[in-house]
Amino acid sequence: MDTPLDDLQLAGLGARRVKTDTTPEELVLPHDAEQRLGWIAAWLTQPSHALNEWGVHHLIDGGFRALFSGPSGTGKTMAAIALAQGTERPLLSVDPRAVVSKHIGETETDLSELFARAERDRAILLFDEADALLAKRSEVKDAHDRYANLEIAYLLRRIEAFQGLAILATNSRDHLDEAAIRRLDVIVDFPLPDEAARRQLWERLLGSVKMAKSGDIDVAKLASEYELCGGEILRAVRMAALQASNAAVPLDMAGLKSAAAERVAMHEG
Repeated sequence: MDTPLDDLQLAGLGARRVKTDTTPEELVLPHDAEQRLGWIAAWLTQPSHALNEWGVHHLIDGGFRALFSGPSGTGKTMAAIALAQGTERPLLSVDPRAVVSKHIGETETDLSELFARAERDRAILLFDEADALLAKRSEVKDAHDRYANLEIAYLLRRIEAFQGLAILATNSRDHLDEAAIRRLDVIVDFPLPDEAARRQLWERLLGSVKMAKSGDIDVAKLASEYELCGGEILRAVRMAALQASNAAVPLDMAGLKSAAAERVAMHEG
């Protein structure tokens, strides 16, 4: 009986295991995104014989393919973690660039191993930064370009035949190939949070911090003054909490504003 792949073996296949013991409760998404994630969760929990009973199995190739589209820090990976956690499945993150950059012949061998193990373990595959897979094919200028295009096409065929859930994540849909888009079952958009969503994120993240807090924290003001995504708010809360802990003082508004302003300045500089 096969044993689960260890971290070193996964790295050799261009993949890594994502920890799913973190809480996805801080995820704040629009209704449309939550609804589509619900569709995916419903597919994951559907009995394997359901498609046969519905009489549509001969019309559907492989499992389920989803595109997660949105800027960095808007919750794409956290949503994948939530799906894995909710269905008690392992989550494997795959770097397409690492997979297709190997010597001729290695890619097919490694992909066969990766997909076989993923199907056996009922794992969810998350293809991070999947623009190379879904973008319009590049012009062939030399043998390297021709080989890269062939390997990408091979990887797409393996994803189509994969019997589980394959999530392809991208920061933008602007340059994606329409033919590749038609192969997907659902697209989930992860927009930058508006002020109301930012307020929810501040509230939830601060609520999860187990340390003394001063009474001057104003989440509405933080949400209004700092246009940060969820990932940036998380880092701001973490930095402010770290500094408060080092100074042995309660977490306060001044510390949070300083950390949030630092996040904004990092992108402006």
